[in-house]
Amino acid sequence: MKNGSEDILNRDNVFCCLQLLRDHLSQSQQNHINVDSGSLLKLQDLNQKLSNFTSDINETSSSLDKNKQIKDLSIAAKTDQNLLSIESLRDTLVFSDGDAESQLMFIGEAPGYEEEKHKKPFVGPSGQLLDKIISAMGLQRCEIYITNIVKYRPKIGDGRQGHSNRKPNNDEMKSSIKYLLQEINIIKPKLIITLGGTATKGLLNLDNPISNLRGKIHQVDNINAIVTYHPSFLLRSKNPNSDKRLVWTWSLLYLSFFIKNSRVFPTVLNANSDHGISFTSNKRASRLSEPGSSLGLFISARKNMWT
Repeated sequence: MKNGSEDILNRDNVFCCLQLLRDHLSQSQQNHINVDSGSLLKLQDLNQKLSNFTSDINETSSSLDKNKQIKDLSIAAKTDQNLLSIESLRDTLVFSDGDAESQLMFIGEAPGYEEEKHKKPFVGPSGQLLDKIISAMGLQRCEIYITNIVKYRPKIGDGRQGHSNRKPNNDEMKSSIKYLLQEINIIKPKLIITLGGTATKGLLNLDNPISNLRGKIHQVDNINAIVTYHPSFLLRSKNPNSDKRLVWTWSLLYLSFFIKNSRVFPTVLNANSDHGISFTSNKRASRLSEPGSSLGLFISARKNMWT
């Protein structure tokens, strides 16, 4: 086929011919036709191609539908008078970023100065570190859906706060949570990762220290969720190397989760050390998993990806 337009035209012609054939058989009260083996093979091949084409249409339609729902939801948040009337929040909407078809969803607490400036979550120093973490997991930012509980930057004082940020309070999160829950319902991820104690408390209603919650599977509307430190925790850490190992723990848990669910996972490596040495590219990760191995799998990233 020479180009996309010809491709679509040929498919339309095939559908039209098949419909005419069906109508003819119906009118002649016949429910079958005789064909030779060569024609039968061609029809079977055509049937497979049409099935694939229909599947592509359905997937594209689903993606477009999700993106439209997210856009409509962001418009609703932007015009929500209840949110706009909260005097402790500023007035620039920062909604979400990433792939609406993603199986993985990152949830933070609220936008900061850089996020408000660019109208996109996690683009400041914490976001840049998150991008490195995502890369170390063998993924790209554009493959993940990223959002916050609170969609507006929390004020400090009268709002003339420069680059200073603060965490959202309980009332601000309660007023905003309905939009996050609708996002989860639209995206339908297989795994949610909450970033930091504030987001974890707002979504999971868990007030325990992250150190007590990490490494466990939690539930949000029958969707699995895991908890980890906010990237800003690593930026402020006095023991960055030690704390990076804590983040590796949930990265391994994420990897293990998708192995158990037979997901085709990106690049991974099998090693018993703390460093990325050898690489395995784009294979089904489940075949690298051995029973009783205590994961035994390390994400394919050199240690210096985090620095």
